[in-house]
Amino acid sequence: MKLKPLNSKKGITPVIAIVLLLMMTVAAAGAAFFWFIRLQSEAQGGTEAYQQQLTERVSSNVEVMTSKFSGNTLDIYLANHGNSAISIDSSDNTPTTTWILYDSESDIVCNSDWEGAPADCTTGCNNALEISEIQKVTLTLSGDCSLSSYDNNTLMSFTIDFSGVTGTGGKFMM
Repeated sequence: MKLKPLNSKKGITPVIAIVLLLMMTVAAAGAAFFWFIRLQSEAQGGTEAYQQQLTERVSSNVEVMTSKFSGNTLDIYLANHGNSAISIDSSDNTPTTTWILYDSESDIVCNSDWEGAPADCTTGCNNALEISEIQKVTLTLSGDCSLSSYDNNTLMSFTIDFSGVTGTGGKFMM
């Protein structure tokens, strides 16, 4: 029987190579897993924020109960039939309430926020329209929004945007 010398290590090199390849494969799979988890959580966070914003907008509903014009003053009665409070803000900072006034032929008379001329909100502004609440908003119209050049019994209409959360509209007779 012939003995082989002990200094021959040809059998260990392939085993070490396989172990190293397995370790690199596990490390690459782990890195890919954590990258995917991070990507998924970022996408999910954006989706949750969008879903919350969409739910707020869908559940918001403001209705114009009635509106009355006298002199240069327009009284609008708003009712919140939605599931969240709506900000009525007369400043020009965000969030802001804006409106567009139309004549009887649906031509735009004026548009503005409710701070100062041409449509100054004097009552019912800078607070929230709570759920199931009816609130009176009084606008003093001047400048571009002045209706002095229109005949009596002219039907006017308007739309109101509450910072993109919801909107409403109504009509009034001069």
